[in-house]
Amino acid sequence: MVDGLTGEIAAALERGTTVLTGNQRAARELRRAWDTRNRDAGLTQWSPAHVLAWTSWTAGLWHGLILEGTAQAMLLNRAQEASLWRSVIAGDESLATLRSTEALAGMAANAWAALARFRGLGRLKGSATNRDTEAFAAWAAAFDERCHTGRLLPEAGLEASLRKALKEGTLRIANEILLVGFDRLVPAQEALLEAIADIGVRIETAEQPDLPQERFLSIAEDEAQELRLAAHWIRRYLDDRPEARVAVVVPGLADERARIGRVFREILAPGSQAIGFAVAGPFEFSAGEALVERPMIAAALDLLAWAEEALDLERVSQLLLSPYVATGAEQPARAEFDAFELRRAAALRPEIRLDGLIAKLEASKRRERLSRTLAALRGLRSVAERRLPANARRPYGDWAEAIREMLQASGWGRRGSEDSVEFQTRERWESTLDELATLDFEGGRVPYRAALDALRSIVTSTVFAPEAQDAPVQVLAPEESAGQRCDAIWFLRAGEFTWPTPVSGSPFLSWPLRRELSMPGSLPADDAAFARWVTDRVARCAAETVIFSYARELPEEKQKASATLTGLHLEPLEGTGDEPVEAIVAVEEIADDLPIATLPDRPVAGGARVLQSQAACGFRAFAEHRLFASGIDTRALGMDARERGIAVHLVLERFWELVRTQAALRAMTTEARRATLSQAIDEALDSPSARVESAWDEAYLETQRQRLMSIGMEWLAMEAKRTVPFTVAERELAKEVTVGPLRLSLRVDRVDEIEGGAVLIDYKTGDAKPSAWLSDRPDEPQLPLYAVLSESDALQAVAFGLVRPGKEMALTGFESSPGTLTKPARDFLGMPDQIAQWRQTLTTLAEEFASGSARISPKIYPVTCAYCEQRLICRVDGAALLAVDEEGEDDRG
Repeated sequence: MVDGLTGEIAAALERGTTVLTGNQRAARELRRAWDTRNRDAGLTQWSPAHVLAWTSWTAGLWHGLILEGTAQAMLLNRAQEASLWRSVIAGDESLATLRSTEALAGMAANAWAALARFRGLGRLKGSATNRDTEAFAAWAAAFDERCHTGRLLPEAGLEASLRKALKEGTLRIANEILLVGFDRLVPAQEALLEAIADIGVRIETAEQPDLPQERFLSIAEDEAQELRLAAHWIRRYLDDRPEARVAVVVPGLADERARIGRVFREILAPGSQAIGFAVAGPFEFSAGEALVERPMIAAALDLLAWAEEALDLERVSQLLLSPYVATGAEQPARAEFDAFELRRAAALRPEIRLDGLIAKLEASKRRERLSRTLAALRGLRSVAERRLPANARRPYGDWAEAIREMLQASGWGRRGSEDSVEFQTRERWESTLDELATLDFEGGRVPYRAALDALRSIVTSTVFAPEAQDAPVQVLAPEESAGQRCDAIWFLRAGEFTWPTPVSGSPFLSWPLRRELSMPGSLPADDAAFARWVTDRVARCAAETVIFSYARELPEEKQKASATLTGLHLEPLEGTGDEPVEAIVAVEEIADDLPIATLPDRPVAGGARVLQSQAACGFRAFAEHRLFASGIDTRALGMDARERGIAVHLVLERFWELVRTQAALRAMTTEARRATLSQAIDEALDSPSARVESAWDEAYLETQRQRLMSIGMEWLAMEAKRTVPFTVAERELAKEVTVGPLRLSLRVDRVDEIEGGAVLIDYKTGDAKPSAWLSDRPDEPQLPLYAVLSESDALQAVAFGLVRPGKEMALTGFESSPGTLTKPARDFLGMPDQIAQWRQTLTTLAEEFASGSARISPKIYPVTCAYCEQRLICRVDGAALLAVDEEGEDDRG
């Protein structure tokens, strides 16, 4: 196994030379290699390696000057500098843009830093060519003035300030310097090094290693295959050389991270895909991710926001399912509450306040199993009420302490059971709170919302990377590989369109200014030369083998190898087929010869839906009504289609309870109808789930009232025109029935009495046709079930009541006497014969269900399967379902 500690670097460290690296990773690797070499040499003590990344070295020099009293300017941290830029931009009264102040502050800070590093701050004045560059020039002048009057030093201005201190004689540097892993020095760095050399300090640059003997090019058909080829080659390489170290270099690593992780886990560590696997795998990413992306931090930010304002439903669900709330207690009960109570509540709200969820938990039937969760949320509420008084303005440091107290009360984290990464995440979070407190550098007081926004900005810009585990495979970006040394390197995405990555300049810096300063992105020839240099340097980091690869086919175009590979003399890589990986677990065969259990002697849950499912598919009925398998409830905000249908049922039920007959309906004026219907609507919507808790609730319920009024008035107009007088005899009539071997509980929406008998009505707010009652597998068996139990001679009609907004309102179905329905169906056998046929069909379906018939037999494949919730377990061909048009699905009543 090789490391980056070459003989030249080791000799320099032994002389006491200061080794400066271009990045933090290279510095860590050299310090580790130095300690390992001395330990392997049998030494029991040695001087630590004086290896520092450039940014750490310059910051240390400045802090030394402050301690000596020869410098007074405070070095700004990232959060302080961002705060200063936000303040400058917010004070620009002429600003007119769609971008947020936060976004503009980040762009301005980057542009100013680029100018400082390329020694171009003095050339900014007069360089503006448009409104953006003019605005930035004004902001930069205000920023410089604030820094000057406040004795503040941005990080990008360190080199210039240190160079000034050298000239004044207040900064002394004694050690010689060795530069390692710098792809290029920016002008500010070059000027500082020249000033150091002028005082007699020896400065050298470490020599580049030779190119490895084995240099290959691998060509894949697409990017997915390219990843798998690399993973298989690395696995074979490590099998042959267990002590070797491999680097995988990836341009644009941040966008590829998730995909690379999935493929590498599958091929390099298939066992890590097992549930509960927590051991580190053979690969790790050198670059971190934004701290805000850590689930533990996301939970903290949501809890802190919830203390003051309502959270959207998805974020509340995430908190309920999070192991970082209430110290991770009661997770199964919380998941049940979320799935079966919170998300199945009528009139689902888009946002929930902390008080609202506490009330729901207190009323939950799972309350005893949620006692610790309830206590944690009450604790958060109690601290918030005390710490967050209305309109309070406090220093950032005070808010940081309030935040700590609120999180402590809510049981944030997993105290006592956190793993190493979670512990490091907590430590990093604590450092961000300390960073938040440093925003008091200018004094002043802010509201809680401003402090929370500032904290969110800090954790968004903070990069978190767990401590390196020294895995044999390191995945890193090209710039991170500078100063590294390993046995083999695989450079992914080395195609003409994927490497080098495009370089773009700041919109706040004019192109003439960027060109004058030779900034990246301004001179294509310089950019191309630099990309070739980096490519060659990456290849030299490999001691034995380097492989460059690319995919011929990109999603939108074809490509060839990158021009940067010219001159490396790469040979085609042979024998890299996409190889299968052994299964994680062996396949077990179990003889399924147990008899189906008989049904219990009670009504089968599900009512008419049992026979409806059996008619659609035997397997669906068995899965839903005997195994009780159900799909994930994907509820929409507000009332879903089912609840809107129920609301229509309730309104009409209450209206006919008050009016009862067609004669009474006809006698009412339009205003009287509207008033009675309004009363029915108010009673239908009068439920705990429909109480007004926010402006959204009020607006939504008013919209539903208007909708129900429009539907109801149109429906009643149709009812008044029916030619056969009627009396509404029953509403929502519940009854237990026996069909063959099954006992079912049914409910019919309405029974009308007319001369000669009864009319059975089933309201539908979606599309429905009488043909759904026919065939030996009826789609809608509810009315046929009721008809079978009725006296056929007294039954005059069975009908769907089509209460459809914006469409024809009608009673459609089978009638014995003409004029009973507004839209009778044709091809009717006659009521006695039709009922006899239904009795035979329904009895057959009941017997099939009772016998446990679970045959996969969709009535009309693949249409029947399109919305079935059992598709994941029935092994039906999913590809055929893609052709089913899922657009235009009506509400089902």
